[in-house]
Amino acid sequence: MQDFLAQAKDIASKDKREVLLITTKASVNGAITGLVLGLMLGYWKNKNIYVTGLIGAIIGGVATSIIVNKK
Repeated sequence: MQDFLAQAKDIASKDKREVLLITTKASVNGAITGLVLGLMLGYWKNKNIYVTGLIGAIIGGVATSIIVNKK
């Protein structure tokens, strides 16, 4: 019985790690994409590229995190 419980805990722990890993990778990719788009938009509209890049990175990371968590 103890072995069964230990195996169940290991499976649950691995699943949680996998979900965290997938969510983190997706959020980082979304943030990088948002950063690049924000920098491009800031350059194109002659705005402060640091601010537009930061806002783009935040929006990209949050949006991707929300989308991945809904799946």
